Amino acid sequence: MKWMPLAFVLIVIAGLGLRVPRLAERPMHHDEANQAYRFGILLEEGTYEYDANDHHGPTLYYLTLPIAWLTGAKTFADTDLITYRALPVVFGMLLILALPLLRSGMGCIAVLAAALFTAISPGLAYYSRFYIQEISLVFFTLVAIAAGWHSVRSGARSWAIVAGLSAGLMFATKETAVISFAALAGAAILCMVFSRHGHLPIGNILLAAACAVLVSSLLFSSFLTNLSGPLESILAFKGYFARGTGVETEHVHPWNFYLKMLVRYRFAGGPVWSEGLAFGLGLLGCVAIVRRKLPTNCDHGLASFLMYYTVLLTLAYSLIAYKTPWCILSLLHGWVLLAGIGVAAVFEGCRQTVTLRRASLVLQLAVAALLAYPVYATYRLARRTVFNYAADERNPYVYAHTSPDFNNLVRRIAEIEAVSPKGKQMYIQVIAEPESNWPLPFYLRQFPNVGYWVDAHSVPAKPKPDLIISGTEFETPEDEFLCEFYGLRADTPLAIHIDKTLWDAFLESRR
Repeated sequence: MKWMPLAFVLIVIAGLGLRVPRLAERPMHHDEANQAYRFGILLEEGTYEYDANDHHGPTLYYLTLPIAWLTGAKTFADTDLITYRALPVVFGMLLILALPLLRSGMGCIAVLAAALFTAISPGLAYYSRFYIQEISLVFFTLVAIAAGWHSVRSGARSWAIVAGLSAGLMFATKETAVISFAALAGAAILCMVFSRHGHLPIGNILLAAACAVLVSSLLFSSFLTNLSGPLESILAFKGYFARGTGVETEHVHPWNFYLKMLVRYRFAGGPVWSEGLAFGLGLLGCVAIVRRKLPTNCDHGLASFLMYYTVLLTLAYSLIAYKTPWCILSLLHGWVLLAGIGVAAVFEGCRQTVTLRRASLVLQLAVAALLAYPVYATYRLARRTVFNYAADERNPYVYAHTSPDFNNLVRRIAEIEAVSPKGKQMYIQVIAEPESNWPLPFYLRQFPNVGYWVDAHSVPAKPKPDLIISGTEFETPEDEFLCEFYGLRADTPLAIHIDKTLWDAFLESRR
């Protein structure tokens, strides 16, 4: 169909419009800042060492290096928000651009619809602007599925290599890739059981597995400079299994946490959020797959595989006690692919129901018109998600996020620095628990004279600081410091204590 390339271009433009503008407007989440700080070590020292506790795999850091080099950043202080958020934007767009890899198995209409739903999904758009591992994990998963499909269909070793490398990158991105591996394996087994004539391409599977182990080992070992890294990535599952059962973690939510996000979510009188367009059409796609009512250019084996994979992944994430909003992306993208199949099945039904070509075309146009409003509504919801409510706690994708008021604290520090004779050499004390000071280390990265203390009693009396940032319980002499309060998060205020001399200089600069 001649109009499809133009439609795909328009979809890409829509995806860019939700991912690129106002990228630095939202304050950094503490997880983003923590990842950025670790990247700063790699940038400045050229070394990376896998940390199994909270920081996941190394691909995020290594893939940020080319962006930093392109921007001319040589130190952590040289980087900015765009340096980091550009990477998820790239992967968010690649997630759309890679969908034609499935064209031979899903058909043009299904791929085009899946690309549209990927572009305008509120969740996929939001985390395509978020410096964490999730969106790149989803992209590598898509490539692994597409390459695996081509390898099974053609027997080509080249596609098996691509599938293996993608699987290795999945694991080197985030350890939760094993949940996707389990769902993929389960889907393959179910396809073989129900088709009754499946076979295992053992040679290509072994080749893919070898490539996966090779690339993940290279990355976890920091390119053979830390040989214990690959083993540590396996031993890390002891901690992850504990968290998955709800031990030693605050991120425990009910089994239907993700289903509510898919269907309907509303919090504290805020707007209604939903991924209902993709989820509803995905369920329709499942019905079409089960009833074998698919277009001729949609392979039933691939469609069944995607259905089993998505359902198994949804069940797995629902049963795991540990839940965070960004973990929904893997299963959400599965429903997006099924939604594409659902749309294709609807149009195929229109074609088969009405045999007259013109009447069939009119019916298909009517269906397209009916879909236009929910598509537009979803696009508007995505804009609201990534722009208007980007740091609002009523947004389901906002999770323990830094308050917009924190930007005012950052602005105040910059205003005091502008009138200080020391400039960025100001002496700043931060007195707060670690969970109450991130993302401050990122925003104070250009100030070399910053000290961090948990206990006020351990802070040296001299020299006198120019600024003190602390919890609200910390007090300073009123004749020496001016105190202001700002929100770090919805439940965590911070105080900034400004040397009176600097405060007077600031007021004088405003006259």
